[in-house]
Amino acid sequence: MKFYDREREIARLRSFGEGPFILAVVGRRRVGKTRLITEAFPGCIYLFVSEEKSERMLCEEWRRNLQEELYIPEFSDADRFIEYLINTTQRVIFIDEVQNLERINPAVLSRLQRVLDATREQAKVVFCGSYVSMVNRLFTSSGSPLFGRADVVLHLRELDFATVSEILRDMGFSFNDTVTLYSVFGGMPRYYELMERTGAREVKSIVSEMFFDEFSPLRHEGSLVLRNEFGGEYRVYFSIMEAIASGKSTLTEISDSVGMKAQTLSKYLVSLREDFGLIERRTPVTDEARRSRSGRYFLKNNFYAFWFRFVHRNYSFLEEGKYERVFERTMELLPDHTGRIFEGIVRDNLRRTDEWDRVGQWWNRKGDEIDIVALNEKRKEILFGEVKWRNRPVGWNVVEELMKKKELVNWHNGERKERFLVVSKSGFTKKCIERMDEEGVMHWDIEEVAGILTGESR
Repeated sequence: MKFYDREREIARLRSFGEGPFILAVVGRRRVGKTRLITEAFPGCIYLFVSEEKSERMLCEEWRRNLQEELYIPEFSDADRFIEYLINTTQRVIFIDEVQNLERINPAVLSRLQRVLDATREQAKVVFCGSYVSMVNRLFTSSGSPLFGRADVVLHLRELDFATVSEILRDMGFSFNDTVTLYSVFGGMPRYYELMERTGAREVKSIVSEMFFDEFSPLRHEGSLVLRNEFGGEYRVYFSIMEAIASGKSTLTEISDSVGMKAQTLSKYLVSLREDFGLIERRTPVTDEARRSRSGRYFLKNNFYAFWFRFVHRNYSFLEEGKYERVFERTMELLPDHTGRIFEGIVRDNLRRTDEWDRVGQWWNRKGDEIDIVALNEKRKEILFGEVKWRNRPVGWNVVEELMKKKELVNWHNGERKERFLVVSKSGFTKKCIERMDEEGVMHWDIEEVAGILTGESR
């Protein structure tokens, strides 16, 4: 698959010119770190740190991999190996999965610190790691030997929906299918590479092959990626993420689902949010976030939201070989999952404009909800939006219900200007369109959303 996006990240990495520099790139597995660094620094020397080897065996592996292009004497210390490359090659040295050095031998990092300090005037080194909390600690914690050594710590995020849309459009997928596939795989480039290799071009076939047959490559993916990140308490974290993926979003709901006291649960939620960056706490858009007691928790990564809801939750059935049963149930519920992601896509589209100060959701404790509420403080203007991801056109009753909900939202009452937006995957009935045009209600079908995303809106 060709290389997409990342222009800003490559420009930042290359901004150091011919060096010297020490850089750190942090991001989850499958997000495209290795590809990014090799694109930014063609011809770099690649050193992968395997946690399953002793330090001596790791050095020998590095030496064997490089022996066809470089003469390297035998070393038993990783820091001396790296020092030799810095002093003799003048090339960028790319050390992948750097956090594993600490697991192999904690003393390596202190020795490596001395090497970096001694070679600061000529070193061109890029460190990379997949376990976000661990790598952050290595470079940003004052107690770490590598603290302050990196000129830049670049956090590589997932590809956004616009880029994923471009990837899937190049593969020949419709916009409808693109939204569904994005709700499953998120913005992780590696998964689209795997999908491309299968040759499948139907959503059902792709989901089945990737997750729900005997040789599915991604059935254990969530566990493989996150178990080491969470360490010995991974079962607790997995239970919490499964509860959130299943729609439990309040502290009480998650607590009841996991079987843990709210006070104890809170520390894990804070860790998932601040240390691992896997969940977010949202509040009604009209609330002041820090003071609001109406917070709800959501998974930030589409892939994990899908994996925990449909795969991890059904592990016992999958281990028994009941793939078809789980797959059929997944396909029944997938539109609901995709609908939630589609709401986020629409909200993100609104955020990209300069029209609104804040864009989010709204809800109250009685259970009333509004998919989109956008605010402009200067104009005292508020937008109410409803998003429908279903296989039938929207009728006027949906619009009418949205208009009634406006009375529930307390924001500049009596002096605000109100606008309405309804978004529908399957369009609208003719009568609904006529009525919306009369009432000045904005309405977008799937083609309109696609056009807005690509800058080709009608």
